[in-house]
Amino acid sequence: MDHEEEEIEIPNYFICPISLEIMKDPVTTVSGITYDRQSIVQWLEKVPSCPVTKQPLPLDSDLTPNHMLRRLIQHWCVENATRGVVRIPTPRAPPGKPNLTEEIKNLKKFAQEALGKEDTLKKLEVLAMEGERNRRLMCEGGVHKSLILFIVKYAREEEEEEGQHRIKGKLDESLRLLHLIGVPLNEARTILIENERILESLTMVLNQKDFMNKAYTIVLLRNLTENTSSHIVERLSAEIFKGIIGFLKDVVSRSNRVNPSVCATVQPSNSRVRNKAPSKLDHSVVIKQAVTAALMILLETSSWSRNRTILVDLGAVSKLIELEISSTGEKRTTELVLGILSRLCCCANGRAEFLAHRGGIAIVTKRLLRVSAAADDRAISILSSVSKYSPESEVVEEMASVSTVKKLCAVLSIDCSLSLKEKAKEILRDHIDEWKKFPCIDVALISKLLSSSPKDLLTEYYSRVGV
Repeated sequence: MDHEEEEIEIPNYFICPISLEIMKDPVTTVSGITYDRQSIVQWLEKVPSCPVTKQPLPLDSDLTPNHMLRRLIQHWCVENATRGVVRIPTPRAPPGKPNLTEEIKNLKKFAQEALGKEDTLKKLEVLAMEGERNRRLMCEGGVHKSLILFIVKYAREEEEEEGQHRIKGKLDESLRLLHLIGVPLNEARTILIENERILESLTMVLNQKDFMNKAYTIVLLRNLTENTSSHIVERLSAEIFKGIIGFLKDVVSRSNRVNPSVCATVQPSNSRVRNKAPSKLDHSVVIKQAVTAALMILLETSSWSRNRTILVDLGAVSKLIELEISSTGEKRTTELVLGILSRLCCCANGRAEFLAHRGGIAIVTKRLLRVSAAADDRAISILSSVSKYSPESEVVEEMASVSTVKKLCAVLSIDCSLSLKEKAKEILRDHIDEWKKFPCIDVALISKLLSSSPKDLLTEYYSRVGV
């Protein structure tokens, strides 16, 4: 019989209990069971216990290389090479816990001096890329706190001695590493309260030219302020808002120049320590996270009148409209943008800025009934504000020309919330006399919709769609 037709019998102890494949880098846990390194590391990131014995195994538990078993496997592979078995290479020693522990010890011992060394930040970044286990150890060792203090120091030095490439390089590396390891949710509030210079330093970074540093800073700012005192959020400086709005402006410019859909798949910012990190930090993912973080900060802070005035004065309304126009109506982004705009349109200056932008009413109308119930509610709130408090003939004419009236009629004709229907009715009722002047408007339909009860309209809708 030919070798190809022979069934190869693999010794059971060569097989990893998790992957059920031949082990390439066998390691033995403290529970006494041997696994392939990659398989057990991935397992422990999700379940901190031995798969076989169920004994608790923390993320930082020792994984002892089983050199004897690895040599036996390699020898067996060589003996069966003629049968198509490929010899496994000798694995490199991973830059795991021993190196990381040493770096954290040095950091605690020498504090800022250790971070200031040429290779310390690079070493920590490489270790952070290795996986959740290393990032968790870094947080437990207080690396994130040291990095924040380091950023505070170097942001101020760069401001005072602009043009020093070495300082900028250290600041870049610190922000990138802090983004990788994250800030534990339960420590974010304490960190911000204990060091009042943090916000000042982050403001300096936000108003510098480096685009990616702005992105890292906005995600960090969101993480720090998400669960902090409302007094701190309420009193964020105008310079912070200026930096955030400037970042959104840059995002729109980059999306129009490089990738029209850069805003289309914005991912939510996560204030917890992330479970996974890419083998190489993906700038596009960071930018998407930063856009969401920026919008969440603006939405939360726009609850206060003082902040709404600052945002309107800084041109936030037009930048938000342009951001939404440049996107493809991704659900979370649109909900956030419309939420902020609805709050800014609560003040006269905000409504004036909204109407001054030729794409404002058009993009809000376009998003109505296309994204989500939350987006619908915010869109109709914007249209209600501008039609009620800015009822100039130009506004009424624009609503007719960009099909706002047709969309409002659609709201009354379909199955949606009663509050949404009432707001749409109010807008139509207030301006029906003006819209009679436009041949494109079906006034008879509007009159019918306004005179019909919600129940009758719903019955008609169901009969039309065959329900």
